[in-house]
Amino acid sequence: MTNLQGLPRPISASVGTPGKARNVPADVEYIQCLFNLIAPKSGSLLVVDGKCGALLVQRISDYQLNRLKVTKPDGVIDPQGRTFNSLVEDTRKINPDTQAAEPDRQQWITEATCDGGVILTEADFQSAATALGNAVSVNIIKAFATVESGGRSGFGPAKMPVIAYEGHLFRKYTQQKYDRSHPFLSYPYVEKAGPQWRANNKNQTTAWATLVAAYKLDPVAALMSASWGMFQIMGFNFAACGYTTVFDFVTAMKTNAGLQLKAFVGFCSKNPALVKAIKSKDYVGMASRYNGKDYGDYDKRIQKAFDALERKK
Repeated sequence: MTNLQGLPRPISASVGTPGKARNVPADVEYIQCLFNLIAPKSGSLLVVDGKCGALLVQRISDYQLNRLKVTKPDGVIDPQGRTFNSLVEDTRKINPDTQAAEPDRQQWITEATCDGGVILTEADFQSAATALGNAVSVNIIKAFATVESGGRSGFGPAKMPVIAYEGHLFRKYTQQKYDRSHPFLSYPYVEKAGPQWRANNKNQTTAWATLVAAYKLDPVAALMSASWGMFQIMGFNFAACGYTTVFDFVTAMKTNAGLQLKAFVGFCSKNPALVKAIKSKDYVGMASRYNGKDYGDYDKRIQKAFDALERKK
């Protein structure tokens, strides 16, 4: 029996032909559910196991060929792509009750779900340093927090995580689809923290309003195009932080500062070169591997924050 709870909803990555699609288990399971919902009563149902096998690929290809009239089906469903949107629409037509779940997903993004844990303790920072290796200084981790969010909390006054919206990334993940219709949400990269970035992120109220506007156009792309919490980790890094989907990642970022710190540790752990730079206090290495090639004076700010913390010992 297929569970209708939470349908329809977005997928975080492509599903289908192995080697062409990422096939995140939760997404695969969801697509299996959708196909079962539109299957004729005489048709066979897919096993909802989160594994993309030959039968699911064939079901996708047949749908593209027969329903969408695609000449050469690739057997892949992309987030917010034609196949996905058509499949969701067909599900809605056949199963009207599934529409009731969609407003919940829209409401979820703006709900404050913080459990009250907005401050990290000394023990929290020490545990993070230990997890990254004995040579990692606690004050280096604190320095990242200081530069990214002021080092006090990863939450704003409304107990929503601190965010910054990156329109050039939304443009990338939506394949420039909204450049003309929404130029303030989707625009090319010109310079780091350029005029449009500053306008979109002049304060947290504005940043969240911008994110919500993008979210209404493409939830997955919007969440992946924002940086989150005390350490301002980009949403597109959700897998590196240990999460199956970007929704799971954002849920954690909205919960407490401890999970924000855990995501930072997970992200660093997946980047040995970054951990090496942290251990050796290679500030340029830290800046480029954490903040990208166009890191500006990030290296100097990390060093300044670290030196200030060291003087307080």
